[in-house]
Amino acid sequence: MVHITNGDAVAALLQRWAGEPRMIVWRDILHEGAVLPGLTLEQQSVNRAAFLGVPVKDFETRDRQMRLLAQRDSVWLWFEDDLYDQLQLLQILDFLHAENITTAFYIDIPRTLTLDQMASLAVDKKPLKRQAFALAAAAWKAFTEGTAESLLEYDLSALPHIRVAIERLLEHYPDERGFNRIERTILDLLPDSAANLFERYQATEARPFLGDTTFFAYLHGLAPIVESDRHGIYARTGVTERPPRERWVGGRRFQK
Repeated sequence: MVHITNGDAVAALLQRWAGEPRMIVWRDILHEGAVLPGLTLEQQSVNRAAFLGVPVKDFETRDRQMRLLAQRDSVWLWFEDDLYDQLQLLQILDFLHAENITTAFYIDIPRTLTLDQMASLAVDKKPLKRQAFALAAAAWKAFTEGTAESLLEYDLSALPHIRVAIERLLEHYPDERGFNRIERTILDLLPDSAANLFERYQATEARPFLGDTTFFAYLHGLAPIVESDRHGIYARTGVTERPPRERWVGGRRFQK
């Protein structure tokens, strides 16, 4: 079997529990930056590595593992219910669907996963039906084409966390003033230190998905509306507008 999971923390637990060398770790924040339609996994990886500022060889290793391991092993997918994980799951299932690989199991992991939980979670793994692969391919296509809202018109129950993830994705789009939900929340929570702001922001999310590095990028990106004083306390400056900026969420481009 090959285990695929959302990050290094879960991968470390899997390694301790199973001693399984066949493991693939997905390290991509797909809710940030362009994720364009019609690209192979490898083509997408070149773009994503450039956006994230990481060596493309990191993605090449992952993609090579996908093609070598997934073709000959059953696939165990260890993912959480939040936006970060569910977009990764869509990309993986879209790849498997395109490769006609249909033997995969889903393990719905809690946010505070411990080693003691691994065995029972493995026992409760759910085999994914063909409808789940087809839905993932359609959802990935909509995400990369910038039409994710159209998915809410359909039955998404084959992947039980996708509806909530898509609803949260739509809140990631900037509003008419150019602020997404994260930025609006930061403005509502001011003034405070960066660390406190991140902790308080996390408490506003039913399914926290944002890492601290990305959060701080959003915080700093609110300049000149928000600035910190010499004590590291961020507050509004009195400026109400910031220059328009280009941003991508999946396949949708915004200039706000």
